[in-house]
Amino acid sequence: RGTAAHELMFEVLHTVVGVAGRRVTLPCRTEAANQRGVEVCWGRGEPSLFTCHNTVINVNGDHISYRKSYRYTGVGGYSVSSSSSLIISMSRPSDSGFYHCRVQLPGLFNDQTSTVHLIIIRTFRPPPLSVTTSRKTRKPETDRRLNQSEEEEEVTCV
Repeated sequence: RGTAAHELMFEVLHTVVGVAGRRVTLPCRTEAANQRGVEVCWGRGEPSLFTCHNTVINVNGDHISYRKSYRYTGVGGYSVSSSSSLIISMSRPSDSGFYHCRVQLPGLFNDQTSTVHLIIIRTFRPPPLSVTTSRKTRKPETDRRLNQSEEEEEVTCV
């Protein structure tokens, strides 16, 4: 993989499990994440040394400068700067994987990065109950005075 410094940079700080079709929030765990006016980007996969990799959203202050999909937003609607959390609406199993947030600070090597492992599971839905009804008609042989048919109803649940 790489050097020890490289390994440390990709340390998973948080795992989030979400349910397909629902909204999921990925936290950005850095010291500078709550600072107002900073540039924050979220990307997929392993973070690079200098920029966001596979960017899904980039916010400069309170302004979104890039968003890959309408499904990506931040806390409070559009901006992620209030807490730097990423919100993915209508999550899908294909959203599973590693995400990283990068708080971009002035100066060389001052950026702060946090990695989140997202797991999206499908909800368990039991198969619908199927009910089959059948009727059997027979004449009783032992009771000739009634001379009526008897009905039996059989219900089967599958």
